[in-house]
Amino acid sequence: MRELIDRLEARHTWCSLDSGGFVWRWIDTKADGPPVVLLPGSVGDGAMYVRTLLSLGERLRLIAVTYPEQSDAEGLSQGLKAVFDHLGLPCSIVVGSSFAAYWAQHFARLYPDHVRKLVIGNGFTDASDLAANPLFDPEWVRQTPPAVLHATWLERVRNSPVSPLQQLQKQMLEERQSPDNLHARFAGVTQATACPALPLPDAAVVVLDCEDDPLIPPAARDRLRQRYPGARHVRLPTGGHYPHLLNPERYESLLLDLAFE
Repeated sequence: MRELIDRLEARHTWCSLDSGGFVWRWIDTKADGPPVVLLPGSVGDGAMYVRTLLSLGERLRLIAVTYPEQSDAEGLSQGLKAVFDHLGLPCSIVVGSSFAAYWAQHFARLYPDHVRKLVIGNGFTDASDLAANPLFDPEWVRQTPPAVLHATWLERVRNSPVSPLQQLQKQMLEERQSPDNLHARFAGVTQATACPALPLPDAAVVVLDCEDDPLIPPAARDRLRQRYPGARHVRLPTGGHYPHLLNPERYESLLLDLAFE
């Protein structure tokens, strides 16, 4: 995975913007195709989408965003709006993964004119969906200092079986994601409240999940689908919590379908 990121960063430059005292960073492939904004989950930066960026970056204008150490959905939405304005982005496909799939719903609620389509990928409705998982226990996250939470997750990743995903997460935590950033994202998960109804047509919303997702329980996946009954529901048989890495062909096919339909 390191080789893939090196190739990506040799091809594209990171850009940044200070919005309200928080620094946002992104890679923009600047292709002529439809714009697609990619938002990673709790672990990692925008390069978590490295496979997608390398595969589709010349056919779609992909903007992979690293968002700062903010936990509230409205603050994150305002920062993303500033990035949109800075880049002069037209109405775009907004793709969120995990925690970002949660707060991207709020972005669509606040700024519907910026969202051509919203992809809620491997997401959840509110904090209760993950509260039974000790790693997302609200009290543990609240009481644990950022450095300790970061070290706990890094040790967990180091002790996982070696795989491309494990190597990518390890690189992210060791070299690219600060303790404050990781802690803010976990705090955001544990404080999440359900997003009110979106001012988007049903056809503009896609709920994506995977049957083998180890983090989002089946009941939580069904609950999110029920919250958007008229949306397009896509359930992949494989892909875990990271289909853009673990089932890239199906994931990329979906993005192309959405971009050109």
